[in-house]
Amino acid sequence: MKINYKFLEGILSKWDYIKEQFEFSDELLNIDEKIVKEEWKTFEYKGDNEYKIVCGDGSYNTIEYIDKYIILSSGVGLFFDSKNNNENYTYLSFVLVIPFDILVRKFLDDLASLIMSTLELKSIYLTARKFKHDVVLIDGSIRSLIIRFGPSYSNQIGQRWFYKGEIEEKEIEKIYYENNNDIYNYDLWSYHLVKNFNKENKFIYFAHLLYYEYLKVLNDLLTNFDVVSISKSFSPTTGEKIFNLIERPDIVIFEEFTKEVGYSRKVKYLQEDEFYKWKLPLPFEHLKGKQIFFFYVRFEENHRVYKIEFIKDKEQEQILKVIYPTIVKGYPVVLKIAHNDALITESDAQIFEQYIRNELKGQIGIKLREELL
Repeated sequence: MKINYKFLEGILSKWDYIKEQFEFSDELLNIDEKIVKEEWKTFEYKGDNEYKIVCGDGSYNTIEYIDKYIILSSGVGLFFDSKNNNENYTYLSFVLVIPFDILVRKFLDDLASLIMSTLELKSIYLTARKFKHDVVLIDGSIRSLIIRFGPSYSNQIGQRWFYKGEIEEKEIEKIYYENNNDIYNYDLWSYHLVKNFNKENKFIYFAHLLYYEYLKVLNDLLTNFDVVSISKSFSPTTGEKIFNLIERPDIVIFEEFTKEVGYSRKVKYLQEDEFYKWKLPLPFEHLKGKQIFFFYVRFEENHRVYKIEFIKDKEQEQILKVIYPTIVKGYPVVLKIAHNDALITESDAQIFEQYIRNELKGQIGIKLREELL
């Protein structure tokens, strides 16, 4: 392993500054460990290790080739039935080729991520619709899924995703209402609608309709199925707090002062949370009316604490009894499998790029690389 000693020497010379950033405040140092322990209920799984779970994940990678961005995206929905040793899946994929002079470079990842998330949620929904299951398990946060942003209608530089094309929100609403009955007939319904549009407007319409498609699928998933999300986030929220500390989220307190398998009490997001102030397109404004509950959990001793979010109100152990049989090394193994199945690696992207080079070799007047991957 090559070690960059110059880098390490430079960084470690700034150790005093780095140390300051990790110093705990008096309020954290003065926490009564006994109080934290009282808020942490230990849990021992006493079940039959049977489960029927739907889960999924998505992935994307990007290539910049000649004068085009190429976005490779995938989504996978998986069904696991431990009793009958049954596994099944839905796999969706999509490739978007978009010219440099249309998409603003800094929004490339935003567009790619929105495509990926739509494929992920759609593949999960299609799988959940096919198989009887106990719960739909998602890696991430229900709250974050609802308040993710889409492309802007603003014409201001720095906000708009595209250099070219004009659009109005009412027009997108009209297209959505007239065509949303067949949204599950295509990997990406939004692209199907615009594929014959002229180049000038094709991509801006696609992105805005894609955001509607994403929200439609998310709404269908949350409305029709029992969805539970598991998140690794340590970011503070304005949800109901267990410990009245300003500087540290509750999840960090539990990380610091507990090590046992267990869970916290159930709390919920408050009305002053930014979640309820987020502006969504009119057809989906009702999503903010969903009450989201959450609690914190550790699945294995000395492993990290996670946040569990859900909408259908229930007790913590009802959720844990379904998830716990899937735990390997402190985390649901079914989500790890979904991640690996969806993942588009750098090698995948390189193979695809080489395929493009080989196929277009006689059509473009540039020198192509001949070396093997």
